[in-house]
Amino acid sequence: MSKQPSPATEPWEPGIIARYLTVAGATVDVRGGGDHASMTCLGCSLHYSAFGEQRTRELAQGHAEKCRALPRPAVTP
Repeated sequence: MSKQPSPATEPWEPGIIARYLTVAGATVDVRGGGDHASMTCLGCSLHYSAFGEQRTRELAQGHAEKCRALPRPAVTP
């Protein structure tokens, strides 16, 4: 069985400005900035994109503190 990469050691994709770790080990990524930021949970797929950067960061952190969806497994070719 292959081990899932750690979100803390994997490089961030271009455009990600913040990353929050959920209680189950998935991440919530924040992209953009200023008045045009979005967040996506890579566990449960929750997505918001109608808020400024500060509010989006707050929503992402709040979601990460509660989300229990497991990280999606890495796809092997």
